[in-house]
Amino acid sequence: MSNEKLTHIVGTFLIQAEGAFLNGAGTEPYGQGDITIPKTFMTLREGRQSPVPYVSSQSWKRWLRDTFQEENPEEPKLQILTTDVNKQNNTNKVGADVDPVEFTEADIFGFMKAEKGQGKPKEVVEDEDEDNPEEKSEEESKTKGREKVKPAIRTSPFQSSILVSLRKIGWEGIDKGFVHPKGLSPELEKKNPDANPTSLPYNTKFYNTQLQGIFGLAYSRLGVFRNEGDRIEIDQSLIKSYLNSKKIEQHPDFPNRKIYRIKNNPRKDRATKILKALAVMRGGAKQAQFGVPVHPQLLVLAGLTSGNLIFNNIFEDSANGPKIKIETLEEVLKDYTPRLASNIYIGIRTGYLSSENEKMLREWAILKDDQGQNKPRQFKNGNDKEIGWNVVICTPIEAAEKMSTELPQ
Repeated sequence: MSNEKLTHIVGTFLIQAEGAFLNGAGTEPYGQGDITIPKTFMTLREGRQSPVPYVSSQSWKRWLRDTFQEENPEEPKLQILTTDVNKQNNTNKVGADVDPVEFTEADIFGFMKAEKGQGKPKEVVEDEDEDNPEEKSEEESKTKGREKVKPAIRTSPFQSSILVSLRKIGWEGIDKGFVHPKGLSPELEKKNPDANPTSLPYNTKFYNTQLQGIFGLAYSRLGVFRNEGDRIEIDQSLIKSYLNSKKIEQHPDFPNRKIYRIKNNPRKDRATKILKALAVMRGGAKQAQFGVPVHPQLLVLAGLTSGNLIFNNIFEDSANGPKIKIETLEEVLKDYTPRLASNIYIGIRTGYLSSENEKMLREWAILKDDQGQNKPRQFKNGNDKEIGWNVVICTPIEAAEKMSTELPQ
């Protein structure tokens, strides 16, 4: 079942980051050597500042994009390339194949490609590129070329938080490793035969916690591109050829604006692939030393008619495992029932949550009908009384698969 009113997919997930190091922040002095540390931010806890580990949004989205590429080898891969260098021949500008018609990643995650002379009239930039530009009067330079060079920019339809630790204190662990040399290198032995091959410490601070992420996908924007104002979402050079080849069309809802959409919009296929990639996501730093699965152990998904990231602050840590705050979740769903446009899918890996909490959640999600039979808990859509959205308990991978069946074409 799909609902044409669905415009956004929103969700949250938990990663079991126990004995993990997923995103580094460099090194700092420790004992007789240095220690490699994860990224942290400071929060006020019991009247004092405490560090809390996190993974940057950029990092975990890179895991997601890499997983998407691996899971979908038929999709063209988006490559970020150096487009300009400074006087030292080092990168000072980067760009990518910014064609969201052909590249699913560009459509979902957006892009930014700077153009030489952006903001200047096109004719002025073209003159600057000439080997022997003609001198022009100041008045002529002001009036010539009303059309300006515009950068290609698409703000990302995929929004995401950082991954934040549920555990605020007691998450730290230190792995004290050593490299034990067997002797001196020939070069050093020749230079300093009295050198002592002592052990070299190799220390790493890791975390023992659960990491929460929140995300939203503006489903209605997939396959739709706006070329208005100072920014364009399809390179101007591609529009004419794509219109002629009927790959894109003028958006029928905006006949007098420069808004285009892909013919036979593949948004359902694209959104399905990224949701399924999220359910099996893999990646992270130091996997050889701290091999940790980063696919979600718990994944919550729902479709909305708005872009509110509603599944915030619904988890808590406990001595017996993470918990879903069921009262908070129910309150959120009741508040946003008029905006719900799909069932609510809660994908759980059995045994991951606190056992008592998992039992309570499964009981909460099931109601009894008049005949005493089990039925999913329903939340009536305020704008469409005859439709009720069910809370469906399943596995994380099933949550992604079931959510994709509700997406409109």
